[in-house]
Amino acid sequence: MEPHSRGGTNVRAKTYAEKSNSEQFLRFMVWSISLMAVEARATQTTNPGQTLLRYALWATAATLGVSGAATAAITAASGFLVYQYARARGQWGTDEPPEGVAEEVTFSSESDSIRLSGWFFRASEVPAPTVVLCHGIWTGRRECLPLALRFQAAGYNVLTFDFRAHGLSEGRFTSVGLHETNDVLGAVKYVKSRPEVDPARIGVVGFSMGAAATIQAAARCPDIAVVVADSAYASFVDAARYSFRLVTRVPHFPIAPMAMRWAKWIVNVDANQLRPIDVIGQIAPRPLLIAHGELDEIVPVRHAHTLFKAAGEPKELWIDPVAHHVGARDSDTDAYFARIERFVGEAFSRVASECARPTS
Repeated sequence: MEPHSRGGTNVRAKTYAEKSNSEQFLRFMVWSISLMAVEARATQTTNPGQTLLRYALWATAATLGVSGAATAAITAASGFLVYQYARARGQWGTDEPPEGVAEEVTFSSESDSIRLSGWFFRASEVPAPTVVLCHGIWTGRRECLPLALRFQAAGYNVLTFDFRAHGLSEGRFTSVGLHETNDVLGAVKYVKSRPEVDPARIGVVGFSMGAAATIQAAARCPDIAVVVADSAYASFVDAARYSFRLVTRVPHFPIAPMAMRWAKWIVNVDANQLRPIDVIGQIAPRPLLIAHGELDEIVPVRHAHTLFKAAGEPKELWIDPVAHHVGARDSDTDAYFARIERFVGEAFSRVASECARPTS
């Protein structure tokens, strides 16, 4: 299904919900007025004006009572959804690196004191180029373990870590990419401080939420030499409008707008600020690879095209015609790794050549 068709479905669903609410309100008012008319006719001794006024006030109060209860229920449900989906998660997955291959490390997120936990995989020959792998929401560092082992075997240092409110890292809530941007910046600062790392050759590879955070981090941090962003959203609000019902199992309207307001209070996140599209142009002239699945049901593939159009050169767009959300990586990890490692390796080779070039 084309993303525009899905978007059209959301619009029609919203319109249908609004129409249904209006019809229910009208039915209630018709019923109330009919009841007033019947009782007014049966009461011949009462002043008709007073009777009509009394029942009009009764109907208004009843309507406000029903409306207030419904609003309270929607508000409570929206707040619960925000808490449930943003709350801290424990360890995701059970896979562990082979014994002695990875070092357990901790470091601080940029701009705050939140401690983050991860694995550092040391290359066989150092100093070496380094890749920071950034997982998606509700998973953890183990999501990136298969790629981490492949990058290490190819001669890279690798850091894969738990974002805030995930795994062993601190933090009460996830922010779907906003504060996670600082986590990526903290990870880059950490690897740059290690003697095994060539500070001129540090790249970031992100998935879903991690992809959005890597784009935003690279726009702010010139130490990031190359970026791979898989299944990133261009605008969180637009992506949520597309997939809200699928993810939460409740209608977009009126829950989602209320949930956005709750997010400001609970998570300290303004969803309107989650817009990698606004900063992706600042990554150039560093290489950028945007990957996406044509069948992505969470973030429509048009987001990849939008991001690619806004990015500067050098850039590359890879759309997998049969992949869902982050599906190209999970369906054939070897082929996926070969594609992104070639892109990252070529970028690092250019950096090495520029560093070796004599200065005049």
